Amino acid sequence: MTRSILLTFAFSASLPAPALAAPDWTNPIVEQRADPHVFLDEDGYYYMTATVPEYDRIELRRARTLGGLSTAKAETIWKKHRRGEMGAHIWAPEIHHIGPKWYVYFTAAPAEAIWEIRPHVLECDGPNPLTGKWIEKGEVKLGWESFSLDATTFAHQGKRYYVWTQRGEAPYDGTNIYIALMDTPTSITGAPVMLTHPEYGWETRGHRVNEAPAVLIRHGKVFLTYSASATGTVYCLGMLTADADADLLDPGSWKKSARPVFQSSPENSQFGPGHNCFTTTPDGRTDLLVYHSRNYEKIEGDPLHNPDRATRAQAIRWTSDGTPVFGEPVADGPYTIPSDLTAQVSKPDSRPNPIITEVFTADPAPMVHDGRLYLYVGQDEGDGRGYRMPRWRVYSTDDMVEWQDHGSPLQPGDFKWSTGGPTSWAGHAIEKDGKFYWYVTVDHKDIHGKALGVAVSDSPTGPFKDARGSALVTNDMTKATGISWDDIDPAAFIDDDGQAWLFWGNQKCYYAKLKPNMTELDGDIRVVPDPEVGNRFTEAPWVHQRHGIYYLSYATGFPEKTAYSVSRSITGPWIYKGLVAEGAQNSNTIHQGIVTFKGKDYFFYHSGMMQFDEGAGEGHNGGGSFLRSVCVDELHYNPDGSMQRVIQTSEGVGRVK
Repeated sequence: MTRSILLTFAFSASLPAPALAAPDWTNPIVEQRADPHVFLDEDGYYYMTATVPEYDRIELRRARTLGGLSTAKAETIWKKHRRGEMGAHIWAPEIHHIGPKWYVYFTAAPAEAIWEIRPHVLECDGPNPLTGKWIEKGEVKLGWESFSLDATTFAHQGKRYYVWTQRGEAPYDGTNIYIALMDTPTSITGAPVMLTHPEYGWETRGHRVNEAPAVLIRHGKVFLTYSASATGTVYCLGMLTADADADLLDPGSWKKSARPVFQSSPENSQFGPGHNCFTTTPDGRTDLLVYHSRNYEKIEGDPLHNPDRATRAQAIRWTSDGTPVFGEPVADGPYTIPSDLTAQVSKPDSRPNPIITEVFTADPAPMVHDGRLYLYVGQDEGDGRGYRMPRWRVYSTDDMVEWQDHGSPLQPGDFKWSTGGPTSWAGHAIEKDGKFYWYVTVDHKDIHGKALGVAVSDSPTGPFKDARGSALVTNDMTKATGISWDDIDPAAFIDDDGQAWLFWGNQKCYYAKLKPNMTELDGDIRVVPDPEVGNRFTEAPWVHQRHGIYYLSYATGFPEKTAYSVSRSITGPWIYKGLVAEGAQNSNTIHQGIVTFKGKDYFFYHSGMMQFDEGAGEGHNGGGSFLRSVCVDELHYNPDGSMQRVIQTSEGVGRVK
């Protein structure tokens, strides 16, 4: 080594190491504090409230920095009553500065009825919430009495809104998120509106829960996050999004995330993140997510009584279109806000099977309209030992990869002549003259057996309403079998001459003309002869036409496979051609729907492929014959027009333009 190099080395070694940037805070910020709410006031202080493990008081602390809340003194500003109202379950306090007054919104129950939980309000009589006297302003009346909690409030475009959690009535008898206008800081006005209810698999693990709403308004949009599922490791965040100029009291203004936007991270030892709020850095430039989570997975006893939920925070990243990306909860320890908070979201080139994983779906019926493919399905829901199908759902896509969930615009209870379910069996939608007709299977209230109803809408996504006020087909109208479930699985078809037809059946394949109004049969009900459907027609008829050939596909045998017959006329005779698909994985049924979209042919079906497979215990939710999932694969034809056997794949189909 030369002398010059030695001198350089000695000089550089004597210099102090470059100083590392100080962390902005250390997670957890406050131990054993759940349901945190942090409010950055105009006075430059962060004010923090949270649920204490004893559920018996409301604490308030303040600091100039978020990290400073760790050492800030906690002042008890209110204690529960020893008896009577507000005597138990003091949960989820939130502090807000509205006009000249400070308010705390919180949850409480009577000491003698600890689960009669309701929202309440405190008002401070002075300008300093730490030293002022807090006055009980009573319960916020919500329009009806039931379990209700986790209220928040926000102002937007000159209006103040109140958003909260409340148990609804069947079929929305989980805890749901509601919104209403406020006429004063302690009361609402007008009818409450339900924005979201637990429907996806990740919202129903352990319990059916949507709770703890929090609102963030940025980039021309209103984002409303909420917590879902039981309070253990499966607890997570979902999100609703609305345009800032939309009517926030219209549920149709809000789009719901199909998957959790924030959930447990075993890699970072963070479990059950949820019940969040939003704040910013003191300069207002960086948006922050504040939440609680645990740093271990296994909880002894009831998670609700575990004290180790702790307050944590991290910065929010943003996509180029102004959507927040929360990432995953960061590991405990010093935290520094990243210098780059942009987020890149890549779009996949294909959609694996099953294509819908948020809920269990069955009996797919595709329809193409105005360059978009709409998919009508029934929702499987229950214990996996029977067909419990409380509602139908609608999805759509323009590329076969990105699917939009349009919710549930039709339920059995919409047909007043039906039992009301839960029997949302297979249906089929079709458009004629600007109207959309949805033929479905339900149980008749007065005539024993299954029946066919028809609903109508001006839009492919609804809302739909009963088009007749009575059943289209009842069990006493079909005599080819002695069973009460032969009137199921309707499939509509409009021929080249404009004549509409309806096919349906179990054990026998029925069909009939429809009148131009699409809501009445035109003539007799006919039966496709058994030999023309392979002498083993089971159910699920589907009719489509290609190059002058009519194709009648259907389920055959049990467990079911898919067979088909062809004809040169919609009325037959039909020639049996054999199978087009083998049985579905892990399901006794398969129920196909066939459609051409953007130059490709697709075979929709359902299978029992697993989804929501989070392992044993509260997170387990596997598929099967009664918990099915919609899939799709390409369909190919031979030169003579016969259909090739469909290859059922896990890869699914690619994006189409």
